Amino acid sequence: EGSSRRKVIQKGTSGLIGLATSMGFQQRPASALSDEDLVVPKSKSVLVLGASGKTGSECVKSLIETGRSCIATTRTGAFENNGGGATAGLSTTSADVTQADSVLKAVQGRDLGAVIFAASASTKGDAFAVDCDGVINAAKACIACGVPRLVIVSSGTVTRPDSAVYKLLNLVGKGIMEAKIRGEDTVRDLYADSSVLGKGLGYTIIRPGGLTMEEPLGASELELNQGDNKSGRITRADVAALCVSCLDSADAFDTTFECYETLTAKPVESVGISNIMKSKDPTAFVSGNERRGDSWGALFHGLSRDEGHLV
Repeated sequence: EGSSRRKVIQKGTSGLIGLATSMGFQQRPASALSDEDLVVPKSKSVLVLGASGKTGSECVKSLIETGRSCIATTRTGAFENNGGGATAGLSTTSADVTQADSVLKAVQGRDLGAVIFAASASTKGDAFAVDCDGVINAAKACIACGVPRLVIVSSGTVTRPDSAVYKLLNLVGKGIMEAKIRGEDTVRDLYADSSVLGKGLGYTIIRPGGLTMEEPLGASELELNQGDNKSGRITRADVAALCVSCLDSADAFDTTFECYETLTAKPVESVGISNIMKSKDPTAFVSGNERRGDSWGALFHGLSRDEGHLV
């Protein structure tokens, strides 16, 4: 079954790569890569899928604030800059993440530095069409068009179907947690393919804890973890800052990690009630994979690359 699945994935990717190549887009040649090769240049634009959502709009705002050119996508192509402020470097286009050709059309020909996937079905749409197929469509388009980095906003506890948080979110979101992990796993498989490794094309999968609309706290107040055994709460603005700041970090290339405010950290088994109570009494539990830092770069430093993704 695993072999068959891999062949299907490879076939789909090859088709998109062939289409992109026929339209004049070339893959970067394989070579020995330095940290500089794994950082997204500031001169390249970043396309945000799901820009009209709460997290997506924060990503747009963060990109503008950090001086990166941003292309905000929505299904209709209309985007209201609710974050306010400067709009220099901001443009818009349409993209339906559930349609592979629509995503490819939005990505191709733009010399992008990154795509941020911030779309989510939440409780309103088709979770498998958006959070699984949509993520896969974005990954295939990025690989086909040679986009250096794909950033995906996923969810904490996504690998923990035994946890109360997973069960609740999966029920309310009509299978959304199942969809997210299937999407994640397929993305990791796509980028681990021998035809992609070594070409400077990678991803960053971010798994936030419970999302809030509070004011951002910044890097020094956050903790990253790998292993999906801790979670907590985090503002959407801080998630957006992670999405944008990871583009400056080679340490975040081909990684998957959880994020939450340090003071809200709890083991997955008890994080649900802690978030409901808005507790700020951090756990004594140490996974051994935590990362903290006074800056975004320091926060990412020491992250472990996903299995099969050593550059």
